[in-house]
Amino acid sequence: MFKKIVALALAAGMVLSAAACNSNRSEEYPVKLANITISKAPDRVVVLSDSIADILVSCGFIKKIEGRSDECTQEEISGVKTVGSKLKPDLEKISALSPDVIFADSDMPKEQLTKLNESGFTVITFVPATSMSGISDLFGNVGAVMAGETTGREIGEERAETLSVTMDDLQRLIPESKVLVTACYLYDEKGTSLKDDTPSGKLFEYLNAVNVCKAGVADDEAFNALKLANPQYIFCDIGVKDKIMKSELFKDFSAVKNKQVYELSSKLFSRQGNSLVEALTDMIEIMYPSVSINPEDPTKKDESSKAESSKAESSKTESSKAESSKTESSKAESSKTESSKAESSKAESSKANTTKVKADTSLKITKDMFFEFGDIEDDIKKVQNRLEVLGYFKEEKSGYYGEVTQKSVKAFQKANKLKQSGDCDYETLTLMFSDKAKAAG
Repeated sequence: MFKKIVALALAAGMVLSAAACNSNRSEEYPVKLANITISKAPDRVVVLSDSIADILVSCGFIKKIEGRSDECTQEEISGVKTVGSKLKPDLEKISALSPDVIFADSDMPKEQLTKLNESGFTVITFVPATSMSGISDLFGNVGAVMAGETTGREIGEERAETLSVTMDDLQRLIPESKVLVTACYLYDEKGTSLKDDTPSGKLFEYLNAVNVCKAGVADDEAFNALKLANPQYIFCDIGVKDKIMKSELFKDFSAVKNKQVYELSSKLFSRQGNSLVEALTDMIEIMYPSVSINPEDPTKKDESSKAESSKAESSKTESSKAESSKTESSKAESSKTESSKAESSKAESSKANTTKVKADTSLKITKDMFFEFGDIEDDIKKVQNRLEVLGYFKEEKSGYYGEVTQKSVKAFQKANKLKQSGDCDYETLTLMFSDKAKAAG
C-alpha cells in the first residue's frame, strides 16, 4: 500500500444528473480527492475524528467502522473498539485492526500523521466546513470515499440536505415574535466563544436569535464586546455554568440575573453531522418551552403542545351551553349519516384490502438474506421497487438503504402486522414479495 496523507480542502458543490443514480458500480472508483486516489470501497475504517464519525453515522456507514478514537462517543458506535485519543492514537491498536482508510481531523499533529504515514496507512484528513454548503461538500466527500464517486457522493449530499431541511422545519416550529433575542455559546468562564461565522455559530439564526459573538473581533476585545451585547441567553460547555454564575465578570449580565445560563456539551457544536440537529433541538426546548418537539419526528410538535389549544376549545364549548341541546340533536342526525357513510367506507376499504397483489419473483430470497440501514446493494433496488408497487416508497431507487427506505419498510411491517424493526429480514422479504402482501391503504 502506498503511503498517503492528504488534507482535503472543501471542493465546490456538484450538481448530479438524474442519470447518476443508474451508473454502473464499476464506474464508482477510483475516487480522487486532492492528491489521493481511493481505488475501491473500504471495508474496514478507523475514525479518529468525532466530527467525521458523526457524518459516517448519519450516512449509515456504521458497519464499516472497526475502530474509533476516545472522542468518538456517538451512541451508535459505542461498541466499536477504541484506539486512544484522536491527537495521539495507539499505533499498535490501529495496526491490529488493519484499516483500509483512517479518517482524522486536519489539526492532527504532524508527528502523529508522519507515524501513520510511515506505517503505510491511507489517512484522509478533512478541514471542517465553514458553511452549510460546505457541510454538503464534506458529506459528499466522505460518502464518495465510502461508497463511490456517484452513489456515495449522492448519499452524502442527500443526507446533508436532509439535515438542512430538518433544521428549517424546526425553525418553523418557533413562534413568531418581533422582539429581538440575543444569545451566545461560551466554552469557558473567560468568555471564549462560538463565533457567528461557523455552521454551529449560525444555529442561532434557526432560533430566530442573534449570536452576539461576532467573528473578526480581536481576542483582547472579545469579552468587552460580549459584555456590551449583554445576551439574554448564555449556553456554555458542561461544568462552566457554576463558574459563570459565581464570576464577578458576569454578575451584571442579563442572562445571569435572570438565571438563563444553560449547559450543553461542546461536542454538539464541534461535530458537523447529526449533532447539529441535536444541538438545535436542545436550544429550542430551552428558549421556547412552549414548543414541545415530537421525539419520533423533531419537525412536528408533540401532542402535549396541543394541550393549551385543547383547553381553550373546552372553555369555548362551556360558554356555549345554551345551544348544547340543539347541537346534540343535530349531532345525533349527523352521527347517523356518518355511521352510514362509515359502513359504506368500511365495505369499500375491505373490498380494496382484499384486492390481490401479484407476487414478485425478481428477488431470489434466501433464509440468510438481511438488509438494514446503511447497506448498499443492487438487490435493495428490487426491494425499493417492490415497496413502490405496494405504495410505500416514492423516492429514487438508488440501492441505498437509508432513512426513507427504513421508514417505508416499517410502514409495510406495520400494515402487515410484522415486528416494526425497519430491517428486511427473511420473514419481511418473503411476505413483501408474495401475493399476500398488503398494499398501502
